[in-house]
Amino acid sequence: MNNKSTIRVIGGLLKGHSILMSKTQTTRSSKAILKESLFNTLNHDLSSHHFIEVFAGTGSIAIEALSRGAQSAICIEKNKQAFEILKQNAQNIKEKFPYFNMDIFFGDSFILLPQIVKNLIEKKLILFFDPPFPIRKNFQKIYEECFLLLKKIQTNQELIIIFEHFSDYKMPQMIEDFSIIKSKKFGKSSLSYYTNTIKE
Repeated sequence: MNNKSTIRVIGGLLKGHSILMSKTQTTRSSKAILKESLFNTLNHDLSSHHFIEVFAGTGSIAIEALSRGAQSAICIEKNKQAFEILKQNAQNIKEKFPYFNMDIFFGDSFILLPQIVKNLIEKKLILFFDPPFPIRKNFQKIYEECFLLLKKIQTNQELIIIFEHFSDYKMPQMIEDFSIIKSKKFGKSSLSYYTNTIKE
């Protein structure tokens, strides 16, 4: 049985390029309208930032960021099946577009992310969070775990944090040093944007 489907990159240099996707619910693809709004909002920030898809699934958001000018795309995924598809997507990118910089990591984002950020200490980063939900009623707990993860990231570099989340969940105004600057609703899903205050 084929457990893969495909979507296409919707903008940038890779527009039309096919991305392999898993058919499992935990690696669902973000809506096209939400994705377009995300990258319209980031606009010129992409060209100076490295994009990290924290719960990457098969990497569709990170690949879209890479297509639209991000310095690099970094993906973290712990589901073995999703990671195998992510690995294929990364290989396809590197074979067809060798000048694009895409790195993938297999493992738990809650463990790996702080070290990855530390290794990029002098870089400007965009962190995209769209955590998987095995059971919808657990989503509040998962968001809270993500907030705790951000508190573990001790850095004075410029970060943009983006959460894709259920619209009926009220996101906090502050998460440690990160302040909310924008939130936009797309039916049942919303995007909320945070930035940190750089300390002198």
